[in-house]
Amino acid sequence: MPAPPTPSDTSELPAYDDHASWHSRAVERGSPAQPHVAFAVVAAIGVALILLPIVLGMFPRSAKGERMLAEFGPYMSTAHVDSLQADLQAIEGARQNVLTLQGSGNAPTGQYSYVDTFVRDYPAIRADMSSMLDTMSANVANYEQLSSLPPFSAMPWFFALPGAALTAIGIIGFRRARRGDRSPVLTAAGVLLGAGLVIAPLAFGIFEKAPAADPILDDFSTVLTHDEVRKVQGYFVTLVGGQGELNSRYTKAVRDSHPAADLGGIDELENRWQPMTSEFAGLIGVMNDNVENFDSVAALNDSTTAIGFRAFGQLGWFFVLPGVATVAALGAGPVRKLVKRR
Repeated sequence: MPAPPTPSDTSELPAYDDHASWHSRAVERGSPAQPHVAFAVVAAIGVALILLPIVLGMFPRSAKGERMLAEFGPYMSTAHVDSLQADLQAIEGARQNVLTLQGSGNAPTGQYSYVDTFVRDYPAIRADMSSMLDTMSANVANYEQLSSLPPFSAMPWFFALPGAALTAIGIIGFRRARRGDRSPVLTAAGVLLGAGLVIAPLAFGIFEKAPAADPILDDFSTVLTHDEVRKVQGYFVTLVGGQGELNSRYTKAVRDSHPAADLGGIDELENRWQPMTSEFAGLIGVMNDNVENFDSVAALNDSTTAIGFRAFGQLGWFFVLPGVATVAALGAGPVRKLVKRR
């Protein structure tokens, strides 16, 4: 703060007008309306918000998460999972039809190795596939929760952009405060940004929806692996071989030797086969394409385990805490002055 004017001659006192003029200027400039420490805190918060998505690898990982959610979208519905379960039941119906023919003596003679492999291996195939579909069914609601959040690829920018703005406000405000200048516009802008950080997770439902990532990542950790995908692809080969032989040779041989034999289960599989194979092939393709995307999202979620929590479950606090700190840092001074005036 500038010193009051002093007389050049100690016998001469300063005029009242000179003192009043100095006091008026001092009030206009004043001691910093916002302590420079407050703006330094805001700048530090801004830098932390910029670094957060970089340190956690949010930019590439969140983009992969968005891609994975989009590609699984057509399959993550109760109706679609029920349809796939019905397809598995139709395959079991064909298998039971073959067993009935064998038990009644109506099975054709000769070698049908693909049919034999299908009949032998399908119980284990169905158990594994049903378990996978059960996992999908159990997470339909969780998937819908995550899908209703803002796009994953935008999430890092929700930290970086406010962080850049707060950093600029903090640096400019710090310099002005050191000079003794007031910065009401910067203060208001910083408070609004801080309030926005607090409001954003509430408005987007992040506290309620983001934790849905945890059960999805846990449940699919044994499904979306390269080994599991290769195993499912092998199942598909077994089913295609079995159905192909049933349709091309087996049923013809049965009808030639036992025209009255019941082939309802095999015929039902034949009727469903084309749309069924299209669905399963699409699902297997999506699984294969998203193993690495899944691993990236899991790594993002686990990036905070060293400090005691998983990222998605506490995502809302990544907004709220810096927002509250910003509002507190910039609002403390004006609040104190308001209280003193009263």
